[in-house]
Amino acid sequence: MTRTAAADAGTTPHQISGLPRVAATRLVEGMHKVTNTVMAHGAVLVTRHDQPSMVLMSVDRYVQLRQAAEPDLDELTRKFDELFVRMQEPGAAQRMAEAFEMSPQQLGEAAIRAAK
Repeated sequence: MTRTAAADAGTTPHQISGLPRVAATRLVEGMHKVTNTVMAHGAVLVTRHDQPSMVLMSVDRYVQLRQAAEPDLDELTRKFDELFVRMQEPGAAQRMAEAFEMSPQQLGEAAIRAAK
């Protein structure tokens, strides 16, 4: 008897008889709820045994993440050119030499000042 014939006859083949069951309607309803949550929040964390397993996200969010991960070569080139020009300014070599002579604490303090 084929799988379809077994289903038509109202019996379940023994190979799948022990599997948990979910009605197709319930599965669709569940996916609909998950989809609505993804669209409302941008993403949903899926867990397996109470541990994060994967993230379902909207296409828009996925595209944003992909674009953010790709370097903007024009922007990187512009930043490099700016740094190169600054390194050519009068006194730049002396300031670098002084920076290499600083203690770790002095470097940390200088970094904090520069970040403000």
